[in-house]
Amino acid sequence: MTNQPKTATPSNFRGNIYTKKHWLQGFSVLIFDIVLWSFGYFSVSGITGFYNFVTFQAVLIPISVLIIILSLVGGYHYRTNFSSLRYASEHIIACLFAYPLAAFLLYVVASFGPHETSSRAIFSIAVVVFCFLSLISRRFVWFAKHTSDKSKTFLVIIDQVQGPAFYREYTQGANSHKLRYLAANPSLVGGHIDGEGSPILLEDALQFLAHGDKMNTGEYEAVVLVADVQSLAPDLLYRLGRMRFFRIPVYSIKSFYANYWKRLPLQIIGPTWPLDAEFQLLQHSVYSSLKRLLDLLFATILLVLALPVMILIAVAIVVTDGFPVFYCQERVGLRMNPFKLYKFRTMSIGSDKGDGYTRVGDSRVTRCGSLLRKTRLDELPQLWNVLKGDMSMIGPRAEWVRLVSDYENQIPFYHYRHLVLPGISGWAQINYPYGSSLEDAMQKLSYDLYYIENYSFRLDAEVLLKTIHTVLFGKGR
Repeated sequence: MTNQPKTATPSNFRGNIYTKKHWLQGFSVLIFDIVLWSFGYFSVSGITGFYNFVTFQAVLIPISVLIIILSLVGGYHYRTNFSSLRYASEHIIACLFAYPLAAFLLYVVASFGPHETSSRAIFSIAVVVFCFLSLISRRFVWFAKHTSDKSKTFLVIIDQVQGPAFYREYTQGANSHKLRYLAANPSLVGGHIDGEGSPILLEDALQFLAHGDKMNTGEYEAVVLVADVQSLAPDLLYRLGRMRFFRIPVYSIKSFYANYWKRLPLQIIGPTWPLDAEFQLLQHSVYSSLKRLLDLLFATILLVLALPVMILIAVAIVVTDGFPVFYCQERVGLRMNPFKLYKFRTMSIGSDKGDGYTRVGDSRVTRCGSLLRKTRLDELPQLWNVLKGDMSMIGPRAEWVRLVSDYENQIPFYHYRHLVLPGISGWAQINYPYGSSLEDAMQKLSYDLYYIENYSFRLDAEVLLKTIHTVLFGKGR
């Protein structure tokens, strides 16, 4: 009878110290929000002399809507950097987005009939007070977490195939965690992670994890498995399985990318990805049909509202650079079908015969075009493409036919991004800057594939809110 490998017993571990902390942080922020809303609403009512008619709905409905909307921008997620300017703007935008929705539910739906309602002015002031107090409370929570977690380390188990690519991506990105690399098998010990100049692997994963007390110090946040599972020793897999059941996070390379970087690692994408992945996108899903209706609704409303602005933009283009006002280019859409995409012209005539990328300080961009690109107003005519059904409001960027032809020859499985309609905005656009190289195209593809695999209303809502942030703090090119 085969002896089982020795490993630490459950009592030797601190339980799920990390998961408990993460859950406690999110729950604490949630409680703070409920208290802050109640405090703000009743305080404003008290200051005004209690003339406000307080109702149960006025307390419950607004905070429920605010909690749901804030959760879409990571307002309760332990990895969100609450101290960043990016989150601050997204937090404020989320509250602005929640305000009309909560007002509609409170004063139209819940107050239908001959019933007294609470003061609209007090409700509005309370939302403003909550917005800023809840943002301040999150900054305190983040600084407390950052102080306790700044020394945490990831244990990364790597092999000679997936390890080098992960090492390069991690060192080139803006990542704050410390890493401790372990060899997936003993033969790799003493070798470089990614050739000359990279760190040397000094420890074997199985020997390191055989001492359960090393994971009992609180020094390590999680284990990341960057290796082919089929090639790992059974004893190592056994210990990793035990660790996961003892609630110490053990991430595969795919789950690590998805949880921390919100994208898919291209090195694991293969011909069977559409068959293996657990897609939330279904060919006849309810959300697919609903999304088309929402596209039509939003595109129609935005076109009507933006019509005066579009007329002014057209006049400005004619005055500063002459005709034509619009630029039409063939792009690749759903299932590789080409279509004509419309934009306001931002470059000199004939510019598309040159470089396929727009670079910083590009002389082809007109003075008016530079402003339009930074504010993304040049994309307003694409609303017509949405109405026609060529595009969606949200999806992967519709790329130029000429560029797609090059990418197809150089990037394996690039065609997978055409499984959904292209969008005016998308997951890759809000998470990665404008691309001007093959490497940029590969990075954006990893975000596009994440979007396709996790296609959902929640993800689209998050893209929408972050797009508003991008437009307000324009970084277009």
